[in-house]
Amino acid sequence: MIRELLLNQTHWAKTAVIDGDDTLTYGQLAQRAAGICAQLPTDGGNIVAVFLPNSADYLAALFGILMGGLTVFPLSITLTEPEIAALLAQLNVQTVVTTKEHWSMFNSLDNPPKILCVEDIAPCAVEALASVPATAPGTPMVLLSTSGTYGKAKIVMLSEQNMVTCVQNHLDKMAHEKCEEEIRYLLCTPFSSAYGMFILLFLALEGYTLVLMRETFTLDAFYRTIARYKVTHSETGTAAITLMAQNAWREIPYDITSARWYGFGGSGISKELLGQLRTSFPWAEFWPGYGMTETSPMVSKVNQHLPTSKLASVGTAVKSMTIMVEVDGVRTNAPFVQGEVVVKGTNVMLGYYENEAETAKMIRDGWLHTGDVGYLDEEKYLYICGRIKNIILVRGFTVYAEEVEACILSSGLAQACVVYGKPDGAGNEKVCAEIVPIAPGVTAESIQAWCSSHLAAYKCPQELILKDALDKTATEKVKRL
Repeated sequence: MIRELLLNQTHWAKTAVIDGDDTLTYGQLAQRAAGICAQLPTDGGNIVAVFLPNSADYLAALFGILMGGLTVFPLSITLTEPEIAALLAQLNVQTVVTTKEHWSMFNSLDNPPKILCVEDIAPCAVEALASVPATAPGTPMVLLSTSGTYGKAKIVMLSEQNMVTCVQNHLDKMAHEKCEEEIRYLLCTPFSSAYGMFILLFLALEGYTLVLMRETFTLDAFYRTIARYKVTHSETGTAAITLMAQNAWREIPYDITSARWYGFGGSGISKELLGQLRTSFPWAEFWPGYGMTETSPMVSKVNQHLPTSKLASVGTAVKSMTIMVEVDGVRTNAPFVQGEVVVKGTNVMLGYYENEAETAKMIRDGWLHTGDVGYLDEEKYLYICGRIKNIILVRGFTVYAEEVEACILSSGLAQACVVYGKPDGAGNEKVCAEIVPIAPGVTAESIQAWCSSHLAAYKCPQELILKDALDKTATEKVKRL
């Protein structure tokens, strides 16, 4: 179903992408995808990486790979060369779709893959392709990295059924039939994320229009794009929604009343801010949700309207998902019992790529353990209280403390370190690090420079403190903050 979405000719005359003054129909997108598909390997090398910014080219590459019956491995455009090298080696990726601007990042690798630059690939007739190759039900369709590249990364395997289920869950929760205008989506999250991925697939299924915002995100650019292109739906991280609330008192020099539905996920937002949004934007609905890459990614979502009494929640379980909390090894859905959120459903991942040990830790007795602490109320609305895992959420990106620590320790500049997140006051967290230098002459600037050359910018510590020693537990492990 997903692999064949662009072959649905009933959508071919519809606008698929608006990119500034340029538009692309679904028929034209299908031709671009077919051109890329024709260049992909037909024997071996079934994992194809994509290293592209949010763009129409990204959609063409994504669907071209899927139409070829291959497995797509999206890479965040923010990754550095050392991070990319480690990931490609772990997966034995032999083909990468990228741009001429980024060609050198892959060609300089020790064992460079085949590099396809989108600028060099011409569209071709969809009819020139053979039918989409059949794949076994348990075959990964998408691979997504969820943690570090220092050491063995955890890479989530999602099947076609996982993604189909998530798309259908989204349709079940949304209220598209209430929108009388042409539905246009503004997706302000990386296309390479699980969140971005399932929204792109959902849009192709329904034949809706994606509006691109190619400039760096600012609240002004966000509003200006909504007004110019009459955006009706937005999907963003919590940071954008928080900015809307914090700046609600400012006059908006644009007419943004076309946007009546704002979906968002990531870090939490307070009920006070969400209440203020409702007051400041009375024509709009704000839909928080909860999920993770391992659930493709949806676990819960608001069902069309969030009651005022539930503003602190992240909605109810999506159709395919069962949510419970686990306390001392016992699972329950009794109201107001706080424990680790555990879930089960057909959108739960196949597992981690070639990592049975980590898969077994995550999925036990058929239940996926999220690492988040929460509870259900009497109407099964889910509330997230905090995190067990050492995860830091930075502008919609997930940062694993262990990865940053491993990078710092690999520099030869640090004797010990601990990395943690701290609220930055804008609905996000910032990465902080406390470090014991390896020698007296080591400076914070030298460690920062090492991180900048080995980690994506969003993973680099924004606050770096040098210390003589770190607090330790009774078993001599560094105590986490």
